Amino acid sequence: MYKDHSQLLIDVQKKSNINITNVRDVKYLQEEIESFSDLEIGFNTLRRLFGFLKETKPSAATLNTLANYLEYSSYANYLSDRENFKDWHYQQKILLIQLSNDITEEDMYTINKGINYGDNIFAIAYFITNLIAENKIILLNKIFGKLVLSKCEVGNLLKFATIITHSFYRVSDTRALEIYKSLMKLENFRNYVPFFYIDYSNLNTIYSKVLGLVEVHSTKDSDLFFVLLMKFYKQFYTSDEFNFKQIKQPVNFSKFHSTLQGRYFAYKIMTSSSVGATLKKSIFIACKTNKVYSIFQEVIPALIIKGEYEILSELSEKFYEDIFESCKWFNNTTNAIFLIALANISWSQNLPQVAKKNLALIELDKIELSYYDFVSLFYYHTQLKISHLDNDLKTNTLAHNALKKIVLKTGFIKFLSITKMYILN
Repeated sequence: MYKDHSQLLIDVQKKSNINITNVRDVKYLQEEIESFSDLEIGFNTLRRLFGFLKETKPSAATLNTLANYLEYSSYANYLSDRENFKDWHYQQKILLIQLSNDITEEDMYTINKGINYGDNIFAIAYFITNLIAENKIILLNKIFGKLVLSKCEVGNLLKFATIITHSFYRVSDTRALEIYKSLMKLENFRNYVPFFYIDYSNLNTIYSKVLGLVEVHSTKDSDLFFVLLMKFYKQFYTSDEFNFKQIKQPVNFSKFHSTLQGRYFAYKIMTSSSVGATLKKSIFIACKTNKVYSIFQEVIPALIIKGEYEILSELSEKFYEDIFESCKWFNNTTNAIFLIALANISWSQNLPQVAKKNLALIELDKIELSYYDFVSLFYYHTQLKISHLDNDLKTNTLAHNALKKIVLKTGFIKFLSITKMYILN
């Protein structure tokens, strides 16, 4: 019964969102577990389990405690559930639910019970995409009305949102917006689809209309604040004439998600003639009290657009190590943005060879789809600047052509005006 508990440790890390790589992480995990329903587990016990001390056979009490943290009555109950909801067994159950053309209370129990195991969440995502293709609005409302996603791993949730969002692109805009309109009243849908997949590629088209539906159906301050900021982004990047009403910082701003806070700081940067001491201080404080990669994901592009290379350099030096704490799903996106920042810093210091090495480390094809075009614009914008400094006509031409292609797709004409001076003839 206790021979192999490796999956239990994996599931504990997933729920806590703490990837154990060092002893400090073990301490964080102990605090997380003990904050949950007054559970108790020893620091040395966890160190043994994760290989930082000589391994011994874990006691039944230890395994039960970890199972309790995962909200099972015992380790035996945990094992039993895993057996019942293994990927293929679960997927067969979902296939049978699809055939029934209805969603019962028992079906929702089955869906929610197994959604956290392995890749089961993807079976649900593809089930939902079929319902979207078939325009089954009533069933979609039933599912999102009772689907429990709050315990799912963040990376899996983003993949879930990606799969579902792209299923809307396989139907007409009219039908897609009809389904969006029906589901937008459900906070569960808003939180885990349009707010998880922030679609820069279609910000100038259908995603802008989706955000308009959020305004109609949500009264949450954070939702409306997000929509207002995205409206600003759209105008800033898609228009040469900039005229936008000032966005005030909400009273409960510190309680908003760190990425949303970073988006607001980006707005402040982009609307400022230069980053003043007060704004700079606010950004540094936010980086100390939040996940740095979440703040940087929006702040870095804004600093690049405004040519604030000195602040970019200060931020990179101060928070270099924190950047790499991002979860696996965000790694390629945040690392690409950070490497683009380093390339711009090197370029501003007249070090084109170092800047080229920074860009060479970026794997554009592995960037999260919703950010792919947005990050690529900054990548080619940076490549243009470097090749201009290096007098490399071939690279400069290729970068310019690639950038124009993405501008045509997204409508982000801002990049045409800010790159004019870096084009070699």
